[in-house]
Amino acid sequence: MQRYNPSEIEPKWQQIWEDQKANEVKTDPSKHKMYVSGMFPYPSGAGMHTGHAFSWAIVDAIARFHRQHGENVLNPIGWDTFGLPAENYAIKTGTSPAVATATNIANFKNQFKRMGVSIDWSREINTSDPSYYKWTQWVFTKLFERGLAYQKESLQWWCPVDKTVLANEQVEAGHCWRCGSLVEKKLLKQWFFKITDYADSLLDEIEDLDWPQKIKTAQTNWIGKSVGAEIEFLVEETSAARVSAGASSPTETRSEAVSDAKNSISVFTTRPDTIFGATFIVLAPEHPLSLQLGVGDFKADLEEYVKASVKKSEIERTNDTKEKTGVFTGSYAINPASGEKTPIWVADYVLGGYGTGAIMAVPAHDERDFAFANKFRLPVIAVVEPETGVPQENPEFRQSIVAIVRDPKTNKYLSINWGAKNGGNLFIGGGREENEDIVETAIREIAEETGYTHVQLVSQTGKMHHNYFAHSKNVARRIEANALLFDLIDDEKVETALEADEKNKFTVEWLNETEALSKVSDELHATSFELLVGGKNYHGEGVMVNSGQFDGMQSSQAREAIVAWLEEKKLGREKTTYKMRDWLISRQRYWGAPIPIIHCPDHGAVAVPEDQLPVVLPEIEDYAPKGDGKSALARATDWVNTTCPECGKPALRETDTMDGYACSSWYLLRYADPQNVEQAWDPEVVNYWNPVDVYVGGDHAVAHLLYVRFWTHVFYDMGLVNFKEPVKKLIYHGYINAEDGTKMSKSKGNVVDPLDVIDSGYGADALRTYLLFMGPIELDASWSTKGVAGVYRFLNRVWTVTQQYLESEKNSEINDQKLAVALNKTIKKVTDDIRRQSFNTAIAGLMEFVNDLYKLKLDGFSEKGWHDALTALAQMIAVFAPHMADELWTQLGGEGLVQNATWPSWDDSLIVEDMITIAIQVNGKLRGEVTVEKNADAEEIKSLALAHENVAKFVGDQKPTKIIYVPGRLVSIVL
Repeated sequence: MQRYNPSEIEPKWQQIWEDQKANEVKTDPSKHKMYVSGMFPYPSGAGMHTGHAFSWAIVDAIARFHRQHGENVLNPIGWDTFGLPAENYAIKTGTSPAVATATNIANFKNQFKRMGVSIDWSREINTSDPSYYKWTQWVFTKLFERGLAYQKESLQWWCPVDKTVLANEQVEAGHCWRCGSLVEKKLLKQWFFKITDYADSLLDEIEDLDWPQKIKTAQTNWIGKSVGAEIEFLVEETSAARVSAGASSPTETRSEAVSDAKNSISVFTTRPDTIFGATFIVLAPEHPLSLQLGVGDFKADLEEYVKASVKKSEIERTNDTKEKTGVFTGSYAINPASGEKTPIWVADYVLGGYGTGAIMAVPAHDERDFAFANKFRLPVIAVVEPETGVPQENPEFRQSIVAIVRDPKTNKYLSINWGAKNGGNLFIGGGREENEDIVETAIREIAEETGYTHVQLVSQTGKMHHNYFAHSKNVARRIEANALLFDLIDDEKVETALEADEKNKFTVEWLNETEALSKVSDELHATSFELLVGGKNYHGEGVMVNSGQFDGMQSSQAREAIVAWLEEKKLGREKTTYKMRDWLISRQRYWGAPIPIIHCPDHGAVAVPEDQLPVVLPEIEDYAPKGDGKSALARATDWVNTTCPECGKPALRETDTMDGYACSSWYLLRYADPQNVEQAWDPEVVNYWNPVDVYVGGDHAVAHLLYVRFWTHVFYDMGLVNFKEPVKKLIYHGYINAEDGTKMSKSKGNVVDPLDVIDSGYGADALRTYLLFMGPIELDASWSTKGVAGVYRFLNRVWTVTQQYLESEKNSEINDQKLAVALNKTIKKVTDDIRRQSFNTAIAGLMEFVNDLYKLKLDGFSEKGWHDALTALAQMIAVFAPHMADELWTQLGGEGLVQNATWPSWDDSLIVEDMITIAIQVNGKLRGEVTVEKNADAEEIKSLALAHENVAKFVGDQKPTKIIYVPGRLVSIVL
């Protein structure tokens, strides 16, 4: 019997696929297309590791599956070759980046081909090839023409090791994303892409993307849209100038004399309704006025503080766990609403790049401001009284208290449990007569309801408002309440004094803090607990107080009224801001696409005309930047010196190069039309292939994915494509770690080279199948040599049973019915699993089917039944182990390549008796159903339920509290 030998089979079929150009595709509008791609690989000198192999095993499984369904499948490849690794290698060894890159690409191509990935190599692209970056430069010029590319001077993150600037998203916890060194701030003139012009467009499309929720959330948070108001706080001397200029008060309508920004501080706030509670101003250290406002003895400390603060990373500065720091400038502003004198501070928890770089601090209603005010003993003025509950019709008004009693010995809190129908757990509550002392009322209610009398007041809140329906009284109420926290002095009790409708209606329970937070769900009581025990300040909606003419208004209504009032005074206006900054595109390095700009003394920055593109990167000998903020290109004087395209006079080329992300922001379009020398792409061709149907990767949750979306939105507006979003479905997979669970790294010597696995005898098919069998693809997994061996044994079993069939007499049909049932069940399961990218369960289904074959073969083989089963098995396993599949397909008499054969179908009538339908509930509501085998494993059923498309919408990123499976009937997911 012929033995399974991957080292013979795999090279044979790789050569056949290459000779037949099996994976090359043409644009054919008559066919349904499927465009699947992995994220652009960077061909490092270390070669491809198992992380790359994992990603492309996913890509290839999807590609092969859809080919077998008769679709026109595009599975291209390209190389993201610009960047620091090749340049640093050149600096170290003197080897040209172009030469090193070519060597690395050859290594990667060999690895990809030996894995048997079904790539259309005729579409191969390389970002450092002038024929490619010519069009990246062309895009730059188009953005420049539209005002979306511009140059300005500003403080930027600077890596002292790599000697280049970094975008915000390339700084991780204050360190360079590539070399890990501590970064610093440097004032440089840089090029930017105006991605902020597309903030709303990018934000609006996110919800409809078929992307993992965590990626959509990350992008939403990065854009960080905030709607509010921009308000002017005049500095004290400016206010005096206003009065001397004829204004009746410092806050009266602004005059010409004080319109200069130096005389006022603009703050952005999403809560203009809280302006009367703004008791101090905080400037970011980078704010242009932070040093100018320093006076007298405060000036020296202020200068030292600013110098130290700008060196810190944004993560360090915004860490809520660190103690707040800051310096008083010695200057004051005037609150435009209250007219109060307001001290101006500089503190690093305010960022120069967000909003205006200045905030009005409202410590009563913002936790960071509250922490700052507590440390520096600044005033705290509450201007919003909490309001909770749902307004009721014809409510009865009453004054009330909420009393929280803590036992210091056990750190537990006294509650009364009214039962689920009547409100559950509450703290002590009760009505207060007009003019009755609040503390006395609370102590009386504690004694009446629980019997405890010896308590001591710890703290209390101001007024709170609450709307509710009192179940015990059967009446709707609107109340004004104060919450009070007491410590229990001792356990002495008196007899309770309950009203008739309260007796035997509740039980007394002591709850720890965690239980209190989870069990007390009434909004008024829960808010009271957060304020008194949790130490939080109130930042929700409510009733305005201490706010002059706006007292008594709902805060949500007061917001608009206060902004309109400030607009009349020309001291405020509606404003929308974004956390996202414009994309810093220029790099002070050699190995990148040259920015196609010429600087002319007369005409300024001029774009290189299209007929002069590409601006080819010149060959130089010394690649090392000198730390002067310029790239090595600045020393290539023959290249730098040129003429202005506008006037023909002497001019200088831009010596910065583009961030590598520029070249990777449009390659998904170039894949569709890679050989076009007349234009970046033919819109008709791109509109057939794009957007990408499935995009696979495990990195770049924000940067690349946001940039590729931005460019596509721009291209849509330019009429170059007929779609806004570049990627329909995103598969964001986990990482492959070392066997001990740690991250693979070259320094640790624990990186697994795919070729080592292949050459050890296991072969590419075993490697590919194992990578997809390790677990759900979205989760991290640890490499296991034993796991590869196990998958190899499985493939050997497939091979062996096929050889036994081929050599058998084929004279027994005794088990053909059982064989047909097992086959049809398997086809349905594997098909469904692959469609939802549950490759591990699909492979498990194939393993189970092979186990069935080994049992059934004991009674002999039939001609047709077994032939149908084994050819279908070869077709299904081709998604994971294509080399062996093509070999077995040929041995079984199949024509052509297995990927060109029609995917096997199933007959429901043969499997219905073995299948059951399970309902899926989320928090008690039916959200879907799933059909499974009767004997399916409970954990598999739970996984199928969570993966259900409609169920996933309701679960989102939340981790279920519990998942209950009622055998044969129901999966209940509790959030």
